[in-house]
Amino acid sequence: MRKIENIDIVFANEDNLFLTHQMVDNLLIQNKKGVRNQAKSLINLQELEQMVQSHPMVETAQVSVGVVGDLKVSVIQRKPLAREYSQNGVFYIDSKGLKMPLSKSYSARVPIINNKNGFIKSEEVFPLIQKIHQDEFFTKLVVAIKKDKEGYWLQTRFNHQQVLLGGLNNTSDKLKKLKVFYNYMEKDSLSATFKKIDLQYNNQVVCSK
Repeated sequence: MRKIENIDIVFANEDNLFLTHQMVDNLLIQNKKGVRNQAKSLINLQELEQMVQSHPMVETAQVSVGVVGDLKVSVIQRKPLAREYSQNGVFYIDSKGLKMPLSKSYSARVPIINNKNGFIKSEEVFPLIQKIHQDEFFTKLVVAIKKDKEGYWLQTRFNHQQVLLGGLNNTSDKLKKLKVFYNYMEKDSLSATFKKIDLQYNNQVVCSK
């Protein structure tokens, strides 16, 4: 009777691991014991997949057994797009807009959502987070998002400038306007002296020092 001797754990399309191979290995429990040295015929692949997918860092998992009895585990991890600081603690917002816990293994470099005042609703700000993530320029530029009585703000990596979006209406147009502004001002040393960039007005970018 052929038994499981080797376990091959593969993290699909991921360079930075929130999970380690050992962490996944520890999830492969069946009948209260690990799967190594268990008979191939006794392995419940669906049960093992559910065990791996129960981990909060895992989006999907596939488990299969090869002809020679090796167990292959393919794991797709959840992808964080932002890290939120709120009254309820600190967590990531993943690619589906859901809360995701932090990891002790790896800290993702993503924009911070400062929501300690409780003004921001995740479902409201998520489209903005997606737009930032999908654009390499804004991924490099934006370090934080906050909201106050004036509306939404972006903090940039460029001299810690504050960008006022106001409401989240016409966000695509506002971001496009901001990109054009930065490209235009790239060679102008005066742009570094601006502390606030206001995008609330149609066809205008209002700057102040």
